[in-house]
Amino acid sequence: MRKLSESHFLNWAKEAGIHLDDRYPQSAVLTFRGESEQDRFWSVPDRPERRPYFFLSLLDLMGDWRSCYVWRHLGSWPTSANPFRINDVVELAIFRGLQLPLGTTDVVEFSREEMDKLVTLIFATTVFGWSVGEDLYVVPDHARHLMQTDHHEVIHVSFRNSQDLSSFVTEMKEREFPLPEDVPDRTFKQPAWMTKRDG
Repeated sequence: MRKLSESHFLNWAKEAGIHLDDRYPQSAVLTFRGESEQDRFWSVPDRPERRPYFFLSLLDLMGDWRSCYVWRHLGSWPTSANPFRINDVVELAIFRGLQLPLGTTDVVEFSREEMDKLVTLIFATTVFGWSVGEDLYVVPDHARHLMQTDHHEVIHVSFRNSQDLSSFVTEMKEREFPLPEDVPDRTFKQPAWMTKRDG
């Protein structure tokens, strides 16, 4: 695992055709330049034992990447945990075990050989992350996809082209992870693709 500064990552992203969406200046939203609504979301499985395979499937279907960048885009990695909140204590223990750069806003880069660690980080985030400050962006080095964990218990994936989107959706369905039929809760804005599918 390699650590790099937030600014270094954002410079790399800009060169790869990924930028911060000007429409959401306070949210640090990554998007492809010239984006055309080519994104989908999947519900995180309720059963925790299904989650590692679900995350592995998402990462595997992002293609021939050699490494993935992980950015905690609205917060830093924690340095301590409230001793009276066991969830915080367990999450911090996992982060220490992964040797994350605690107390910093650094971006971490996992090689493909570290897939188990990357899946563990995503797993921990979906179990213990409860706010936008804990959501993650996961960006492969080929920059054809953007994956984002969401505290609404979904995973978003954005695609640079419609061919990747179509094959990804088909393969996820074959792995028994179809697109959801509805949004996860009332605070979640229904995306355009879901409206079009329903209409």
